[in-house]
Amino acid sequence: MEILEIRSSHDLTSKLPAARRVSEHSYWLNCRQFVSVHREWQRNRVPERPGLGLMTLGFERIWITEEEIGQVATAIKMTTSPVALG
Repeated sequence: MEILEIRSSHDLTSKLPAARRVSEHSYWLNCRQFVSVHREWQRNRVPERPGLGLMTLGFERIWITEEEIGQVATAIKMTTSPVALG
């Protein structure tokens, strides 16, 4: 699977999960990019930044939490698209 669709009931463009606005969104991610950015994030993790920033195919910067990172990683491994977050 090359492209993953993320469907969310919240706007993932906010860096802080508490500041996310409630509304339906769909984001498309390149799976290889996710794996690469996730590996780099794990190596250089900064505790003050709880989320992972990703660029979507629509050129939007989205931020996902550690729990959501696990859901996305699992969806990629299982080749399951779309994945529903929040």
